[in-house]
This record gives sequence, structure tokens and C-alpha cells, in this order.
Amino acid sequence: MTNQKEHIYLNRILSGDVEAFSYFVDTYQHMAYTIAVRIVQNREDAEDIVQEAFIKCYDRLPTFKGDSKFSTWLYRIVYHSALDAIRSQKRSLDTQTMEVRDFKGISDITGILDQLMEEDTSKLIKRAIQTLNPKQQTIITLYYYESQSLKEIAEIVAINISAVKVNLFRARKSLYLLLKDHVEFENRKG
Repeated sequence: MTNQKEHIYLNRILSGDVEAFSYFVDTYQHMAYTIAVRIVQNREDAEDIVQEAFIKCYDRLPTFKGDSKFSTWLYRIVYHSALDAIRSQKRSLDTQTMEVRDFKGISDITGILDQLMEEDTSKLIKRAIQTLNPKQQTIITLYYYESQSLKEIAEIVAINISAVKVNLFRARKSLYLLLKDHVEFENRKG
């Protein structure tokens, strides 16, 4: 199921071209990090998990059959590595994240206010997603931010499609309940 471009890179890697693996790192590192950080709730741990997942992928590349997309295979490794990290560390998740604002280049107060409102909404959504359990966080992220199909998500999270649908429904419902007051307030202002 891998596309032709990925197939070419896979063949190059398997033929000894180690540098060709950078294509996969460049293409998938952002979403892999997003999945990991949603689960472990710690940026440094997520970076380590993603790095280790890419190493696992590289080491296991000869066993990759291409039955699914490379991204599905990688994200599944990231997902399970993140869950393993939580289990092995047996620590409570820290749901606080550091956000850095950069106001350089914004010249007028209206621009600043618009940016703050957009950032506040984005933070609100991120915080709401963080209240979900790790599986639901991953499913929401893969579905909405990565546009993965239900089948691909089922493969990554290692559950059946019906369970993905149920988790997606429950996650949406939870997010709706958390965010409805904010949306209603914004609608009343506008």
C-alpha cells in the first residue's frame, strides 16, 4: 500500500543507502511527535520516543511488508512506544505545556488581539484534547490533524474499526461538552 515514491526510498535504504531514510524522518517526524506528546504529555519524553521509534523503524525495515502505508506502520510504533514509556515510568501525566508567543512583526493592536484570540482558541482545544484518555487523544489527532482513515487508525492503535468509531464518538462528545460554553460565548459576542 505504500506509494511509489516511498517504495523507491525503501528499496534505496534496503540496498544500503542509509541517507535515504531521512526522507521518512522529514516527512513524518512532526505527526509522530504530535502523537507521542499527546500520550506522554512531556515534550522531552516525546522527542526521545520519536527518535527511538525511527530507530526501531530503521532496524525493522526489512520486516516491513508494505501491506499498509509506511506512516501507519511508523505511527503504530510511536503509539505503542509512548504507551510503553508511560507504563515503564509509572508516573502521573503532566498536562501543563509551555506555550511560547512571538509577537515580533505585529504592528497594530488589532493584529495582536486577533492573534491572542486565535492562540487562546487553539490552546483551549489543545487543553480539551489533553483531558481525553491517551487512546482518544491519538485517535482525534490522527483523524483530524493527519486525516488518517478509520482503517489506518485501527491499525495504528491496534483495535477494530468499530472501536475506533466508538472512541472517536466519545472523544467528540467529550470535546463538545468541554468546548460548548466557549463556542456559545463567542457566538453571543459576535
